[in-house]
Amino acid sequence: MSQYRKVHCRLPIADSRRYRVTVLTFEMCDRTMRLLLATLFFLLLASSAFATGNFKIVKVADGVYAAIRTEPPGLTVNANSVFIINDEDVVVVDTTLTPGTARETIAALRQLTNKPVKYVINTHWHDDHIMGNQVYRDTFPGVEFIGHTSLTDYLPTTGLTNRRGAMSEQGYPAFINALKSRLDKNESVFGGPMTTEEREGYSGSVGIAERYMAENPGVEIVLPTTTVRERLTLQRGKRTIDIRYLGRGHTSGDLVVYLPKERVVIAGDLVVWPVPYVGSPQSHPGNWSKALQQILALRPKRIVPGHGPVLKEDSQLKAMSRLFSTIDEQVRAAVKRGENLEQVRSGINLDYFRDMFAGDSRMRKLIFRNYVVGPAVEAAYLDATGNF
Repeated sequence: MSQYRKVHCRLPIADSRRYRVTVLTFEMCDRTMRLLLATLFFLLLASSAFATGNFKIVKVADGVYAAIRTEPPGLTVNANSVFIINDEDVVVVDTTLTPGTARETIAALRQLTNKPVKYVINTHWHDDHIMGNQVYRDTFPGVEFIGHTSLTDYLPTTGLTNRRGAMSEQGYPAFINALKSRLDKNESVFGGPMTTEEREGYSGSVGIAERYMAENPGVEIVLPTTTVRERLTLQRGKRTIDIRYLGRGHTSGDLVVYLPKERVVIAGDLVVWPVPYVGSPQSHPGNWSKALQQILALRPKRIVPGHGPVLKEDSQLKAMSRLFSTIDEQVRAAVKRGENLEQVRSGINLDYFRDMFAGDSRMRKLIFRNYVVGPAVEAAYLDATGNF
């Protein structure tokens, strides 16, 4: 009997538009077929990116992949996740905004490996980084959750209060209605009709907010099983994973994940592209600038931000550090002059940084106004007056 036979195979092929399955028919011996299948499988894992849903999988280093969100920059966001595939297991950094988006990223992880997730690291306490924890706990029995010590205090108290506020009529529902009204009227906040970028940013934000409202009411908040005060190092086979607290920044409990061999930094929301997202009173601009300087001192080859693409150089970190140190300096000088918050707000000048981060983009200017000028100045004022 001939050693050759006709074989119909389903081979996963990565392309730039979506993750699809192509059916190939070929005639070959069994051994050759197995070799080809194995070769194609590993080529898939080594590919730089493949897209699925509202995120794409990007290879950052050997065995390190980022699930980068592809929604356009907007007024609400979902967060990136990172998969660190080790000899025997996987470490995941951040779990997205909803159970559904967590399941989608787990499905993408399953395309990369069948190894179990051993640890989930939450870089900080905001919902877009922790609301998928329950899905990981249920999918991978025995998984450990790592977070800063502050998460155990924040999540059941202030975090719960903020989550209830987001789900109240004055929270996301009002936000959704306001954006839909502008979309229906095609009204820009800057006057006249919206640009295409504004429409895409508003529409993307509506989609994220609606998904939050649909999926999150019954989610159980999973607290860290292991907490980090200053530093924790995981050794997973040949991989060293260094988890560091660099001081207050985006929140008072941000963790950075550093892979020293690969020189990769997973920064959470200490780094965001294109425009930083600042929360008041949770953020601390002066300390944030110093934390970014500590990341720069690591001389990373790749930086995975909490939002935005994988960064191959450090200009965004340098720009953010300058922005926050300038805000801190201007606000502290104003406080020394005896100015109150409203006087500080009216006197501070961030035009140079607005142009740097937003350029001619209306959407980015709006994000800068809503998430930098307002909250960052207030956060710096609270720090300068000792009211944080």
